[in-house]
Amino acid sequence: MRISNSEFVLVTSLHHIVFDAWSSGVLLRELASLYEAYVSNRPSSLSELSIQYGDYAAWERELFQGEFAERQIQFWREHLLAPLLPLKLPWDHPAPNTPSHKGAKCDFSIGPELKQKLKALSTKNAVSLFMTLLAAFKVLMRHYSGQDDVIVGTDLANRGVETEGLIGCFVNQLPIRTRVSSELTFRELSDRVRENCLACLVHGELPFDQLVDALKLERNASTAPIFQVKLVLDNTPRSELALAGLDLALLPLNNVIAKLDLTLMLAESANGINGWFEYNRDRFEPRTIAAVGARLVSLLQLVVDQPEWQVWRLLESLREIERSVQSMETKSAAMTQLAKLKMTKPKPITVRANAPAKIGFLSDGQTLPLVVEPEEPGQTDLNVWIKQNREEMERNVLKYGAVLFRGFGVATAAEFNRFALAMCPELFNENGEHPRESLGGDVYTPVFYPPDKKLLWHNENSFNHRWPLKIWFFALVPAAVGGETPLADSRQVFESLSATIRQRFLDKGVMYVRNYREGLGLDWPTVFQTSERKEVEARCRKEDIEFEWTATGHLRTSSVRPAAMSHPKTGEMVWFTQAQHWHPSVLDTQTYTSLAALFEEEDFPRHCYYGDGSPIETSVMQEICGVYEKLEVSFPWQRGDVLMLDNMLTAHARNPYQGVRKLCVAMGEMVDLKSAVLK
Repeated sequence: MRISNSEFVLVTSLHHIVFDAWSSGVLLRELASLYEAYVSNRPSSLSELSIQYGDYAAWERELFQGEFAERQIQFWREHLLAPLLPLKLPWDHPAPNTPSHKGAKCDFSIGPELKQKLKALSTKNAVSLFMTLLAAFKVLMRHYSGQDDVIVGTDLANRGVETEGLIGCFVNQLPIRTRVSSELTFRELSDRVRENCLACLVHGELPFDQLVDALKLERNASTAPIFQVKLVLDNTPRSELALAGLDLALLPLNNVIAKLDLTLMLAESANGINGWFEYNRDRFEPRTIAAVGARLVSLLQLVVDQPEWQVWRLLESLREIERSVQSMETKSAAMTQLAKLKMTKPKPITVRANAPAKIGFLSDGQTLPLVVEPEEPGQTDLNVWIKQNREEMERNVLKYGAVLFRGFGVATAAEFNRFALAMCPELFNENGEHPRESLGGDVYTPVFYPPDKKLLWHNENSFNHRWPLKIWFFALVPAAVGGETPLADSRQVFESLSATIRQRFLDKGVMYVRNYREGLGLDWPTVFQTSERKEVEARCRKEDIEFEWTATGHLRTSSVRPAAMSHPKTGEMVWFTQAQHWHPSVLDTQTYTSLAALFEEEDFPRHCYYGDGSPIETSVMQEICGVYEKLEVSFPWQRGDVLMLDNMLTAHARNPYQGVRKLCVAMGEMVDLKSAVLK
């Protein structure tokens, strides 16, 4: 295409199915050789190819029809054993029903000094630079998602000596799965990433599309299969296109297609490590990706300065950095508005502790939850109001099981934390039992669960020796669609079960069996907050938990807990069990099939039986779930809602949702199983 008498643009359009990044270097070298031969009136210097891309395709087709293919597939089935949970990233927008795949780029760079430190750390830890970057990137993904099971994809050139000079699509995608346990030091995490990478590389010839087919994954138009985030450190040989008598330059393309939610492309250079984030414009705003890049640089600096820090400490440092940045942004915004504020006549607002409130219910005939709303929205501070009305609210939560505070204008996690402290001066600190993320103080994110699945009804920690009597939820950002928190009165559940089933559980209780195995749920060092087996054993004895270290080296525990008990304050009988969470019959078909292909039921991550070890019948679990379904009450969250539950009087669940959903959780008033008195 002619631009002027002296400027021309050469455009080539090639389908990715026959062309990869490596091929571009081959094409440029051959183009240069042919051009030089042409202008010099010489024959082509290119030699005949010993094999063609068609030969490779035929070989690959034959290779993946026999025993070799089965070995590869079996490895990936074990490496990617369900559940494969999509990462919860800092979305700016909910996923559209019909993805546009519109993408954009955000430049990213690591300076030469930091690059050298990263390479030195990699050498010290006996890992490659890519492995160090991948380990740090996985920590960053845990920071944003709150999940410790992190799958990040990468590209494998997949070329040997025979195929280095061929044009074609040889590149393959590798999903690298790593458990980013909070107690690991970064060096230990690097070791784990190295093991994961090497194992995946050994089995990296299975084409990604065949892998997806072999796993029989459900397809979702809004979510890429297996992984949604990718990191690539490009080592593709580069060819400078230099032709005699011509000044040449590569022109950038602006029509970026986002194949995934987030991809980080990197390449070493004399100036450090340079690259870009390719991101999905349907989900992210540019400022968010810029912040992600800034956090990654901060994390890499922490890693080289403190390589022996544990993951939890790195995460806490990231949160401190973010709080500092937010504080600076807030101060800057305040200064910007200062002149306007000085020119504005103040409007007096009176916040009264004894301001009247409307107390009622969401609908006629429904008494769960009790709803409290201020008579004068914007005039009543909930934290001030609750100090004067705490005793009445305590009586109400014991009577109704749940109280919803709506319209008080609670806006931040810090305000919510102060409210929970006003109700309970000693809040429960997270014990590692569930994958959550601290939001400051004693406030946490809810336990992670796939957004497209319903989290069934449960009373928090009812399988444990100790549980919170009170739980508070705060709707910081309600989901665009779904995401309600269904409630069920545990007293009514107890009364509604058939007398036969109720008595059987009263007589026997529930035995909860748990297998702590790497790659399936949280590992035992994370849950028990120690890597010492003796400490685990001592805690198990103290908490009446049977334990064994199996022949495969993993920890198996079992504990018998009541299925129902009397409330320590009201004396009422309540159904208080998580059997409906642990029983295999509640698993979806895909998850159950994946687990059953590898383990006997007794080796599932979680299982439960009657207290005497006999199996709980599927029909019994169906009846229990049916009672919950009949009794549950659900309502849409509104921004600023605060819900207070009595954890024994009321079970809670979570409906599937779409879009961003940010809820905060606090817990307190711990009850001990042995003493059955408030602590």
